[in-house]
Amino acid sequence: MHSLGDKDMTSWSIDMEANLLTMSNVLEKWVDCSDHALTHNPNFLREYVYGEDLERFDAYIDKLYSGHLCNLEYRMQLPAKALKWVQSIGTPVFNQEHKVCRIDGVIIDITEQKNAQAQLESSFSLYQQMFAAIDVAIWSYDYVSRKMLFISDAILNITGYSAEQAKEDDFWLRIAPKEERPLIQEIITTVGQGISNLEYQIIHASGELRWVQVRIIPSMDETGAVVRLNGILIDHTEKKQMQEVLLKSEQRYKSLFDHNPDIVCELDLQGSIVAINPAAEQITGEAFNRFGENLSIVNLFGAENSHMMSDYFDKTVGGVLQHYTVTSVRENGLVNHWSMKNIPVHENNQIVGTFVIARDTTASVEVEKRLAQREAEYRLITENMEDMIGVLDQQGNFIIASSSCEKIIGLPVGSIKNTTILEYIHPDEQEVLREQILDIFRTKVCKMFYNRFIHIKGHIIDLECLGTPVLGEDGEVVSIVIVARDITKRVQMESELRESEELNRLLIDMSPEAVVLHSEYKFLYVNFSCLGLFGVCSEDQLIGTSIFNWAHPDYITLARDRMREIYYGPNRILAPVEQKVVRSDGSIIDVEVTASSILYKGKVACISIFRDISDRKKIEVERQLTEQIIRNSEERYFNLQMSLDQFSQDLFGAMKISHMEQRLLKEVREVLRVTNICMIEVEDNHDKICEIIETERGYSLKIGEFRRKSYILSINEKSILLEISSVRVWLKTITRYVSVLFDNFLLIEDLTKDLELAASEQAPTWLLRFMFNLSENERKRLAQDLHDSALQEQIIWYRKLDNFLSDKSVTGELKEQLEQITEGLLDVIYELRMICNELRPPALINEGLASSLETLFEFAQLRNDYQIYFESNAFRHKLKDEILIGLYRIVQELLANAAKHSCATEVRISLASEGQQVLLDYEDNGIGMSLLGEDSLKSMGIYGMKERVRSMDGTIRFLSPENKGLAVFISIPAD
Repeated sequence: MHSLGDKDMTSWSIDMEANLLTMSNVLEKWVDCSDHALTHNPNFLREYVYGEDLERFDAYIDKLYSGHLCNLEYRMQLPAKALKWVQSIGTPVFNQEHKVCRIDGVIIDITEQKNAQAQLESSFSLYQQMFAAIDVAIWSYDYVSRKMLFISDAILNITGYSAEQAKEDDFWLRIAPKEERPLIQEIITTVGQGISNLEYQIIHASGELRWVQVRIIPSMDETGAVVRLNGILIDHTEKKQMQEVLLKSEQRYKSLFDHNPDIVCELDLQGSIVAINPAAEQITGEAFNRFGENLSIVNLFGAENSHMMSDYFDKTVGGVLQHYTVTSVRENGLVNHWSMKNIPVHENNQIVGTFVIARDTTASVEVEKRLAQREAEYRLITENMEDMIGVLDQQGNFIIASSSCEKIIGLPVGSIKNTTILEYIHPDEQEVLREQILDIFRTKVCKMFYNRFIHIKGHIIDLECLGTPVLGEDGEVVSIVIVARDITKRVQMESELRESEELNRLLIDMSPEAVVLHSEYKFLYVNFSCLGLFGVCSEDQLIGTSIFNWAHPDYITLARDRMREIYYGPNRILAPVEQKVVRSDGSIIDVEVTASSILYKGKVACISIFRDISDRKKIEVERQLTEQIIRNSEERYFNLQMSLDQFSQDLFGAMKISHMEQRLLKEVREVLRVTNICMIEVEDNHDKICEIIETERGYSLKIGEFRRKSYILSINEKSILLEISSVRVWLKTITRYVSVLFDNFLLIEDLTKDLELAASEQAPTWLLRFMFNLSENERKRLAQDLHDSALQEQIIWYRKLDNFLSDKSVTGELKEQLEQITEGLLDVIYELRMICNELRPPALINEGLASSLETLFEFAQLRNDYQIYFESNAFRHKLKDEILIGLYRIVQELLANAAKHSCATEVRISLASEGQQVLLDYEDNGIGMSLLGEDSLKSMGIYGMKERVRSMDGTIRFLSPENKGLAVFISIPAD
């Protein structure tokens, strides 16, 4: 017993004599039973029955105890607080005294079936039209409200009354004969208790008595209560009449037996065939006489079904009519499906055998398979379509909606059903759509319409909808099938295309170039610029005229050849050519023409663009003349330029005013070809600098002035070359070079004298500032040169090497060497960047002193062993550039001394503002230094720091106890 069952089915057995329950291990797992002693109690199964199903379960057990084979669907309350729908099938086993000695049963998990049943019932209406064409009437009855929900139109063929009449409350009592009315009343009263298959008589609308069979399938809610009855109604009148005839006459029975289209055979109690009708051989194609007297039911339906048919045979012999299906394979390989009915044969209240009636249902089974396959295909297509499909009633309510609705408008199917389509339409179009729906109901004609729907997220989508009417049997529209396609992108593209066309048309109309559309050599369209080009007042003067009417006679042949080529086919483009056009006033202009062929109204047309190049032609002529003049003076310009270049280079080597004057006089003599030229010094000359002043004897130019004295270049003879403008420009330019350097040379000579005078004394602060500024400028220039030349060159070579290394052909030792070179270049690039940053801190001016010092300390700690502690919270001054750079250089020097000489592990630096003073304090825990003697103060950069502080009008103080580190205190005026 424990080995029986799978995860969805388990078995149980109750030994009546031992009062012992035995169940398989699957059932034990369901109820999580760990105490096997409990499983011996027959009431154990009852403990897991859902409370509302206990009464039905007890009745079911009572029937089994009384010896009736029965089954029950109920709910089990499992330990995990989950409900499981199960079907329990019990079979009583009798002893020799015909008493129940044991009950065997199986429990099948039907939870998924119950869930699927609810889903199937919800889609029941989808098949209404299909079932309307079947002779079997399909119906659904609300057991709670006692109302008929639906009945198919086949009821008309069975009863003679319409489906609407059949929905009336007393319909079934009205059409029942008097003797059948108690039975009908009993069916109505007790149908919820499980009655599933009934036959009774009705009175047809024609007055004829008919037999009908009712098959009922109850639907229950989660509590197990019946909420709806679904079933079919079959007209069994002919069958009942046949049975009556068989009972009346043995002969008629024999006739019916022999001529029955179904296989009918009679079996004795041993299962041997006593009689079989001729239809057996006709249907199966087998000759059963070859089996002789040993013909068995197995010979008809195959040995593979022997076990199952034996079980049903035994049940039939027990007195219970059996219905079942069998599938057999004939000797030729064909498969047959049979609907089997086993009927016990009674004689003198004794069962002496059975009748087996087998109906060949192969065709209907195949039809059902094809229908199921077709339904699955349609469902697959519907569920995977991109288009939205829905069925609407006359009010526009969704009856059915496809799953693609969620993809298009963002709503799940469950939310759309029983809502109106107008809820999802843009408010401006709701009334129009309502009229379109009503129009389809009125005209019964398909209709295409376009609407804007509102997506669940709020944005607008454009849908192209096709409404198709669905006609009922009365020819009236009962619903509309809507197929909607999302055309939002297409609408956007069409809108953009229209805008683009309008823009292109506007651009053509406003184009400064003349644009012409012509076909068959005649103007079809001209823009506004064409009017001016051809010298006409209105486009009517051009439209319809030949394009060759406006061509210059010399270019007619060229124009015709080009047009024949362009009209050969669409999408041809001709290179622009130059032609002449004769305007309406007879004047001739030069044009450049570009042509391209297109399809216009199904014909090849051409777009030509005319550009007036008359002015360009004139400019070209003038340019050629100018080029000739330039070529004539090219040598002169070259010589003058070479003179300026050489002179500017020579000036860089001049260190004194006398050298510069000699070089200027030499250059002027050679170029102007004069000899009487000199430099003179005059008082209070008011001429403009480098302005050529013509005198009676020659020319003079003021070079510069210094301390109320003017320095004049005097040319004491006339030179014909100065009548040429380019030579005059040369003379002004070369004297401008000299003028720029002249004042600086005079100032340098005065400064040199002052320096020579102060050489034996301490340098003044202004000189220190000047020297430090010169030094910083030189640092700045050097940093810029390194960055723009050496650093960039290294980066270029690094990139070239990197690209070269990416070549797969470079391998082995060569690749390793190149990689080492690449790494070396990266180190050089890094060092150059660091040198540039030290020469000119990049962020000092923009970000301030405190931020720049923090960056400096970060780099210093990476390269040294000491820890730097920096405090600048009390610093608030905004300093001049000179003081910023000066304090930054002092800190650099202090850090360099700490790294080279102090052996310190800690360095503390503070920057603060106190009144109008900036305080910079330095302390370290190194070995210190001796402050005695002149040599000590001039070593280790101390002298440089003192001079830099003095150049900023500040003070500096050193403190260094023996082997207790060094302290430096600096105070600088902030202004």
